[in-house]
Amino acid sequence: MKDRIAHIIRAKNLTAAEFAIRLGIQPSNISHLLSGRNNPSLDFVRKLKDTFPEYNLDWIVMGKGPMTVSEPYIMPVSATGLPEMKAEENKANVLDGTLFASPEMSNKSEKQQYPLQDNGLKKLVLVYDDNTFEVLTPR
Repeated sequence: MKDRIAHIIRAKNLTAAEFAIRLGIQPSNISHLLSGRNNPSLDFVRKLKDTFPEYNLDWIVMGKGPMTVSEPYIMPVSATGLPEMKAEENKANVLDGTLFASPEMSNKSEKQQYPLQDNGLKKLVLVYDDNTFEVLTPR
């Protein structure tokens, strides 16, 4: 959770002291949380959610789900970049050839290409090693 708190501080371009002032707590409390000396209290989590309501409570507390309430949930992927599946499910899909095939493409012998549209960048999703992510949108 300390990494997610640090992420919020960086994302808001705040110092730890500025972050503490916004939450109405002592700067030393933030220092203790970020160093791992103390764990966040329920009161701290409540103040964090009240101050920054755009962050998803499940993400703040458990690191699960989307980071912000406005983002869609993205299924976690394994280190290979494939969606995480049960081993027997994955094995069955590999054996029958449906792991990457969609129903509408399963009868086609060649890949279908889609024309690129030059509409500009809509959003960029950065996924980190600790399975957190950040969505960047152009201004």
